[in-house]
Amino acid sequence: MDDDEEFRMTGFTRAPLPADGAAVDPAVASPSREDPVVRVASAVAGGPAGRRIAPVRLFWSAATVLVLLAVAVLGAGFVQKQHCRASGWSSPDMFWHECYTDIPVLYSSAHLAGSGPLEAVRSPDLGQPPVVAVAMWAVSRLVGTGQGAQAPRAFLDLSTVLLAIALVVAVSAAVIAVGRRRSWDAAHLALSPVLVTAGLLSYALLGVALATLAVLAWSRSRQLAAGLLLGAAVLATPVVAIVVVAVLALGLRAGRLRPALVLTATTGAVWLGVRLLAFPNADGGLADAWAGWRDASPGYGSLWLIPSLVEQGRPPRAVAWPPLHAFSGSAATTGVLLGLALVVIGTLVLALAPRRRPRLAHVALFAVAATLIVLKSLPVQSSLLLLPFIAFAGLRWRDHLIWATTELAYFVGVWLYI
Repeated sequence: MDDDEEFRMTGFTRAPLPADGAAVDPAVASPSREDPVVRVASAVAGGPAGRRIAPVRLFWSAATVLVLLAVAVLGAGFVQKQHCRASGWSSPDMFWHECYTDIPVLYSSAHLAGSGPLEAVRSPDLGQPPVVAVAMWAVSRLVGTGQGAQAPRAFLDLSTVLLAIALVVAVSAAVIAVGRRRSWDAAHLALSPVLVTAGLLSYALLGVALATLAVLAWSRSRQLAAGLLLGAAVLATPVVAIVVVAVLALGLRAGRLRPALVLTATTGAVWLGVRLLAFPNADGGLADAWAGWRDASPGYGSLWLIPSLVEQGRPPRAVAWPPLHAFSGSAATTGVLLGLALVVIGTLVLALAPRRRPRLAHVALFAVAATLIVLKSLPVQSSLLLLPFIAFAGLRWRDHLIWATTELAYFVGVWLYI
């Protein structure tokens, strides 16, 4: 593998570790041979792959199996929302039954049925990034005007179809990006438990699909296409913009800054161009967006909310307990900016310091995860953004399931807190 190919690749190739000492086809890695968790779980499908099994080249390839399983997992998430779908989304019932989702609630509160695409993008009641706002508006056109009280449920049903398509695209792109040998690593995206709890909370899967396609394009040396797709992903989920820092850092280390600069410039041009087209003022609405974000108080899941939660839970007669003051919006903003600076520095160190150059998957996974931690709020669905990078990095399933368990606890805890 030459330096150019190594720089582009997104996966992480581990040496196969067969449990029985059998010879393994070096062209295809079998998870049931390498990963202890998968080996145990494979009992439901006949046990781990044997020493004479041949790679599947027909219909039942990794891509086909993972796409079908991904749709089934997202379908389980749809079933999990069934109580609210049948009874409606009302508080506190939707929180007690853990079936809340932004999708039908925003449809009703933002009056999508009577708006146009630009109105949806600019609507403070919807409050979604441009790509998500336009997608929600487009789906609302399919609901029709004769649904009445059933319109939110119809909107959720149609949105589920769209998000299932986005997940299929993301899984397919991940399978192609990691390569034939590591194709089963895409199961981290297709079979993650967080798809059940968070997959239908919002349109976050659109950003996941676009980000996965961007990494696929980058792995195929299509810098311009990667920039266009990453720009669209930023317009759907702004957090993924931090991937640009990872690409630039690795480009600097590899001495190949030009492809990284092409991706960065294209991503920025797409993001800024859409903002200027969508908003009437000359600054693309950035001044208003910045002012609103700067003054916003810390939200659920944020580290900056901890002092407020601790103070709320202080016993009334705990004299020795030192008082904690909640962060104001501006103070939290300062902390976030400092945190983001540390994330950038940490990403540069991770990319430049190790003796062996790391892969983009690992650096990007660190950058996205660290960015989510320091932001002013951490929505439950933000966990979905990590899935493609977990797949590209080839994380062990034990580590994935430990993380997914904490996400499940957060999913339950945040609704009970509300």
